[in-house]
Amino acid sequence: MNCSSKIVVFDLDETLGYFVEFGMFWDSLKHYYKNNQSKLESNLVFDQTFFNKVLDLYPEFSRPNIINILNYLKKKKQEQHCHKLMIYTNNQGPPEWAHHIRSYFEDKINFSLFDQIIGAFKVNGKQVEMCRTTHMKTHKDFINCTKIPETTQICFIDDIFHPGMSNDNIYYIHIKPYVYDLPFETIVDRFFYAGLIAIGDPTSMKDALISGMKRYAYTYVEKSHLEDKIDAMLSKKILHHLHVFFNKKTNSVTMRATNKTGNKKTSIIKKNKTLKNK
Repeated sequence: MNCSSKIVVFDLDETLGYFVEFGMFWDSLKHYYKNNQSKLESNLVFDQTFFNKVLDLYPEFSRPNIINILNYLKKKKQEQHCHKLMIYTNNQGPPEWAHHIRSYFEDKINFSLFDQIIGAFKVNGKQVEMCRTTHMKTHKDFINCTKIPETTQICFIDDIFHPGMSNDNIYYIHIKPYVYDLPFETIVDRFFYAGLIAIGDPTSMKDALISGMKRYAYTYVEKSHLEDKIDAMLSKKILHHLHVFFNKKTNSVTMRATNKTGNKKTSIIKKNKTLKNK
């Protein structure tokens, strides 16, 4: 199998980053602007440029080291060692949300990296991705959506294990979900201090944005320093296993964190071997 026929596939949520709170804030901001245009800039456009500027305020929402990982894959594509990159997601938001996230990362590395986004099978009970047959991610659906040869070597990176993606031609990196919460007030304050838009009544706007985010009944959970260190280490492991994928024949690998009696450890499971980093 020629290296040029290898492809890499990313899940979106909790793999490339954690965008739940950002989505809540983005929706609340759009809603506030729609109902208060007279108080804000009349020419404000919620386009990709504005999206990128706002998301830049919250680097915690992107998986640690993800830009280095994407730059590595950029180099592999430029060297023609990687044929394509895809996003295979079950995100239940509108299609433009996944495209915004993709374009954000592509802007960070100044390169059109991703060739295709395979969206969710159904959203609100309605089928939206016609090439899929199930909400579960499967090799059969993936081949049907991408039209690539069935023998293509695939590196698949996801925080959920999908049995249908277990295949002799798939190097499955099952990664611990990446989650990072910020207090609502911190999210709003950063936006205000950035000065991206003129704000007429900051107190009223802040209260409205926080109230808008509270509608989702989301619970903030503070992240420990140890969890930060584990996430950073796992991102380095992703890069390591991408090196392995591009340099030799491979099988599945699972990366996860477990907590036993307060002792946090990370296990790397490959075939029947287990390596533990405490």
